Amino acid sequence: MKEKIIKVAIIGCGVVGLRRKEFIQKNKNFHLVAMSDIKFKKKFSSIRGIDCYKYYNELLNQNIIDAVFITLPNYLAAEVTINCLRKNIHVFCEKPPARTLKEIQNVKKIKEKKPKLKLKYGFNHRYHASVRMAKKIINKGDLGKIINLRCVYGKSKVKTFEIGDWRSQRKYSGGGILLDQGIHMLDLISYFHGSFSEIYSCISNKYWKHNVEDNAFILLRDKTGVIAFLHSTATQWQHQFSIQITFQKGLIELRGILSGSKSYGKETINILSRTDINSKKKGKKYFFRKDDSWKDEINEFGDLIKNKIKKYEGNINDAEKVMLTIDRIYKADKKWYKYINNQKK
Repeated sequence: MKEKIIKVAIIGCGVVGLRRKEFIQKNKNFHLVAMSDIKFKKKFSSIRGIDCYKYYNELLNQNIIDAVFITLPNYLAAEVTINCLRKNIHVFCEKPPARTLKEIQNVKKIKEKKPKLKLKYGFNHRYHASVRMAKKIINKGDLGKIINLRCVYGKSKVKTFEIGDWRSQRKYSGGGILLDQGIHMLDLISYFHGSFSEIYSCISNKYWKHNVEDNAFILLRDKTGVIAFLHSTATQWQHQFSIQITFQKGLIELRGILSGSKSYGKETINILSRTDINSKKKGKKYFFRKDDSWKDEINEFGDLIKNKIKKYEGNINDAEKVMLTIDRIYKADKKWYKYINNQKK
């Protein structure tokens, strides 16, 4: 008996949407039948056998798809996700999952009424080879328990040169560098260690002066005393991705990440035992030259739908958890929280 092919669409055909398209078309479980984007000149057209709609509602009304990839600006993510779920369509949505905690909680209410549908979010960094190796080391336990984590994720600007420059406007983006990029690092901190009960932050938009943050300094502490530090920044002139995890018996350091821009350096992981450090040995260092994260993430989504898997990464609970953390970070800096509330008035 021939297995059913999953008919999918992409809503939002910018840089990320087109990159998703490449791997969707390579996946044997998927058949890309439609795309939607306001850049299409006509209300409906066809490009190489793929139906193209200017407005996504026109696409949804055709009832021709089983699953959808949503790669839209932040202010549309939650709304479009809800509308797709209501149409009984499986959803893969890029991060951030929403602009605010309230928006993602509204999505969760709808998802809970649709338990058979898969809703997965694009926390792509979990699928990078260095991150997967680090997770295996943590789970194995040879280095003992985690003592602390120090993380930096930074690029050189908030502003985007896409149409409308929406990322630098809070009403459209919901936040700045923390929500745009720092969300990945917060997700990895949670992935590596779990939840934190205390949150402290200093946030500013001093340099770029948009009404969204260009720097966020964050301290997290759990009930056992484990501390995590994150600097999420849009004034890192030389782009940086780094995670240092200190254990009772050693240290692992992730540096660089294979991104589309290729601006974060080589993706590496350095593993040192405490005896290595004391004897001035360099430990073991691994280099990763191939990025399969996009492919693996999309393949997993197909498997979830085909095999009806119930537990998976990047689910609605993961999305709500990281949005709750971001909400608490904004609130922890009282001056910043007062500022953004004044922006709403």
